Amino acid sequence: MIVEDTKDAGEAASKVPYVKAVAGVLSQIIKIRDEIQAHKDRCGEIIDLVQLKSRTILQSLDQVYDATGVTGLENLKSDLEEYAENSFLQAVLREELEPFKTPSRWISYINRGKNSGDLQKLERELDEFKDRFSVCHTTCRNISRSSFQTLQSAQPAKVVPQALPTSPDVVIGRESVVESVVTIIISSSRPRVAILGSGGIGKTTIGTTVLHDSRLAPTVELLETRIADALSIPMSERGTDVVSQIVNRICSDANPVLLYIDNLETVWDVESEQPKVDRFLELLSGAKTNFALLITMRGTQEPKTSFSWEPCIVGGVDSSSSITIYELLSKKPAEASTHELLLQLRGSPLAIKLFALMVKEGDKPSQLLSSWNERGAKVLEIGGKHRLSSLEQSIHLSVFSPRIDDTARLILGLISLMPDGLSTCSPWFEGFESTLPDNAVLQPILRALRRTALLDEVGEPSRWQMLPPIRQFCLQLIDSTSSTLISLIQLYIETVGKHWDYSSSTSQAVILPEMANIRGLLLHSSNLEPSPSRIGYAITEYVGWASWQGIDESTILSSFLRLSNPSNEQAALYQKLGMVHHYWGRLDAAEISFASALKLYGDARDPVGEANIHILSGKLLTSQDQLDAAEASFTHALTLYCATQNRLGEANTRQSIGTLHMRRDQLKAAEASFVHSLELYGDIHHRLGEANTHFEIGGPHIRQGRLDSAELSFTRALELQGEVRNRLGEATAHESIGKIYILRDQLDAAESSFTHALKLYGEVHSRSGEASTHESLGNIHMRRDQLDAAESSFNHALEIYCEIQNRLGAGSACQSLGRLFMRRDQLDAAMSSFSYALKVYSETQNRFGEANARYSIGNLHVRRGQLDAAKALVTLTLGEYREIKYKWGIANCTFLLGQICFREQKLEAADSAFSQALMFWEDIGDYRNFAETHQAIGDLYLKRMQLDEAEMSLNRALDIYTTKVACRTLEALTNRSIGELHLFRGQFEGSEQAFRRALKLDTAASSRVGQGQSYRCLGGMFMKKGDPDAAESFYVDALRLFLEIEDYQASPCLLDLGKVWVQQGKIGKVGRIEGEDVELLRSSWDARGET
Repeated sequence: MIVEDTKDAGEAASKVPYVKAVAGVLSQIIKIRDEIQAHKDRCGEIIDLVQLKSRTILQSLDQVYDATGVTGLENLKSDLEEYAENSFLQAVLREELEPFKTPSRWISYINRGKNSGDLQKLERELDEFKDRFSVCHTTCRNISRSSFQTLQSAQPAKVVPQALPTSPDVVIGRESVVESVVTIIISSSRPRVAILGSGGIGKTTIGTTVLHDSRLAPTVELLETRIADALSIPMSERGTDVVSQIVNRICSDANPVLLYIDNLETVWDVESEQPKVDRFLELLSGAKTNFALLITMRGTQEPKTSFSWEPCIVGGVDSSSSITIYELLSKKPAEASTHELLLQLRGSPLAIKLFALMVKEGDKPSQLLSSWNERGAKVLEIGGKHRLSSLEQSIHLSVFSPRIDDTARLILGLISLMPDGLSTCSPWFEGFESTLPDNAVLQPILRALRRTALLDEVGEPSRWQMLPPIRQFCLQLIDSTSSTLISLIQLYIETVGKHWDYSSSTSQAVILPEMANIRGLLLHSSNLEPSPSRIGYAITEYVGWASWQGIDESTILSSFLRLSNPSNEQAALYQKLGMVHHYWGRLDAAEISFASALKLYGDARDPVGEANIHILSGKLLTSQDQLDAAEASFTHALTLYCATQNRLGEANTRQSIGTLHMRRDQLKAAEASFVHSLELYGDIHHRLGEANTHFEIGGPHIRQGRLDSAELSFTRALELQGEVRNRLGEATAHESIGKIYILRDQLDAAESSFTHALKLYGEVHSRSGEASTHESLGNIHMRRDQLDAAESSFNHALEIYCEIQNRLGAGSACQSLGRLFMRRDQLDAAMSSFSYALKVYSETQNRFGEANARYSIGNLHVRRGQLDAAKALVTLTLGEYREIKYKWGIANCTFLLGQICFREQKLEAADSAFSQALMFWEDIGDYRNFAETHQAIGDLYLKRMQLDEAEMSLNRALDIYTTKVACRTLEALTNRSIGELHLFRGQFEGSEQAFRRALKLDTAASSRVGQGQSYRCLGGMFMKKGDPDAAESFYVDALRLFLEIEDYQASPCLLDLGKVWVQQGKIGKVGRIEGEDVELLRSSWDARGET
């Protein structure tokens, strides 16, 4: 049969001018016959497929000869040459038939199980080629080309029935577009619809789907018959104006007509052809009222004609449709790498189809994703170089169309280096334009690229962006030696260098929106030879900005370091790398980087560089609680700065030494260092340094209970930060002032400060500052007993810390949540939170944090009554605090051990522990905790019935609270203890006055816990006084508060209330408690087993 087909094809070829192309087809068919003759039994399927294809070509040749003559057949020629030489038959010979030459290879081929899959691939390629070569497709192309040529006379017409283009097998996510086009066609007398979009976006699919819509059945019938007749007009009747003859034929039929022209840009883009195309469309448009014209074109702009079009610009399908198309074609479910690659493909139906078919053939999505990241659009192809079988070829047609010149391609290449596209904001847009050749005007070129759907202007402020597949393709357009590229890179390097201040709102407005583009250009330039000047400096600044945004970009620094030569620039890179490692908690790596930088600075004899590294090393050692080694580093830095008369460096070092003294609880020494630093900053008029030092001075004031002095320091810092327009510094100052208000129980003022700080942190994009402030707001809610609001704030802080990978911050937020859970008596949840914080601090080598977390867990054991476990853990923590010389921690642990001994009725040991803690607090100068310890000692004396001694201790605490530490909640606590003292003495009047003073203080401080405790104390007092009715009223008020705030003290309060009812003989009475509270009371009462 193949031989017979070959003979027929030869006869047809003699009538067609492109004999070489057809001869190539015939020779390939004969070659296939020779190759498979010995194994035709095994190759029946392939033979049938080749025969089918040959018959399609024969039919087309015969029809074209009869219909159009011998000119205007360029498209037919290219299709034939592709079939014969470039794609299909060569693939058959090379991939399908070569293995059949020897029996052994045939057997191995079958054993591999490849035959079935490859035959499916061959069948798919045949179907695609048939669609492209179909009669209707050729007819439509001949309408758009041969109609503009003067055709020579030929034999009489022979009408051949025509078929519509094949209806697409898969149409997903395009229902609304198809519906819109069909509606326009059926609702207008002269619809003119242009389906526009980029290559591979699905224009042809939409157009052919419209043709097969059941509502256009009359039009379809006419397209099948009348359009074929129009193309078969006898040459003798055509004269010199074939277009008029086509129009006449169309007008002679009263039925509606729909003419569909696919890929009109193939002729429209040829400038010399545009007048002919325009004339043809004009004549068709005026042919008749019930004539519809439907076209598809690459780009976003319809043809410029005298009549208007209804443009239908097609974008990508949505993510859900992308997944559906993929799974339908690949026959496999989408996995993680599938979703990632589909996201890159941005809804391009052609790209999704090619991806799915490749997976169906056996490629793994993960491998394709990896290849895509390396090779881009080249990866997605299923054989052949046609636009429908190769994503790269489809994009190539757009990028190298006649509408795109070399300058436009240069711009595409440059923009492809920018993942976020070209910004229209200053200084980026003007700077980009300044790098272009002198004759290039940017805006018109960008608009032209938009008309070809290669670029689009999106967002506000706007950016010129391209789809990821197009961007991947355009990366290969870049000429690394181009002076334009070098100029663009230098623009970015200089701009990053100019905007180095992370806290500056001006710098943030310039740098932050451009971070992805800066990264892309710096990465590309780091591989250039030679490297652009100051590239290393720009990379360090970029990495600093990234860390500010919570992004770890240390790998970029490491990669560039491997390519750079030893120099001061390399030393600066190691310095920045160490800072980044330190920021992200990689302390060992930070130490190694600092050591490398120190050596390079030493080799270069740069004492200031060495001093800078000693400062950074000292801070690193401080975070590792190696305080002696840290002090040595700071001292070395101070010596170098003084030797070089670097006053700024000296000021910075003395500030760091002050911070070290704070860690050692050497508050007076810390204050002296800060004051010295402040003087140095003042001498050199460094306002920002002064502002930061005022902020640091506030720390010792707070620790010593000098809240007014601390507020003055923070307020001065706020003023100076405002003068230098440091919004970040202003936010930090507001947050610090808010913490002072909390210590004073001025919760409304504290909330106002935190809210102001949160707003400023948001403006300067400080995510860590936002998280810290949310945590502070959570503490306010805790003080107000608004536990749900507190939990929300702490969780918000935790989410931000996790988002920016700030593990130390996450540990802090977890500890705050743990304290919240303890308030709710959710002790298991509290243990989980504290344990997570401990794990984080351990992994980041933060011994200070570890000790704090263990202290919290020890406190939790006390609440559970697990006193042995608590004592063991607190003792261990005490040893850790001693190792890192943290007096505040030592004092806290000693105090907690005293409380444990108090619970164990070991009053002598408790007295000893409290006395030791008292000495620590006095030595540190922490009056708040000093007063709280006096309070505890007073309670101890009460336990021993040493009432005079108790009164002295409690009055001492009360005096400190009222004169040195303005804290109403602690003052209320002391008043409650004084009320208990009066009860022991039988002084009911004095007791009631003390309890009511406490209630008033707690109410003023918005402490519902304190109010509940004061109500409970009043209830106890009235019980002892013999007034159970008054006692019941106070206990009920206390219980209501504890239940409202979910406080664990509800349970003991319930027992107190039950004892009142027993004494009254009214066990069934519930007073003013109603509803669910009654059941809670009864179940709790029963659980206690009280009678």
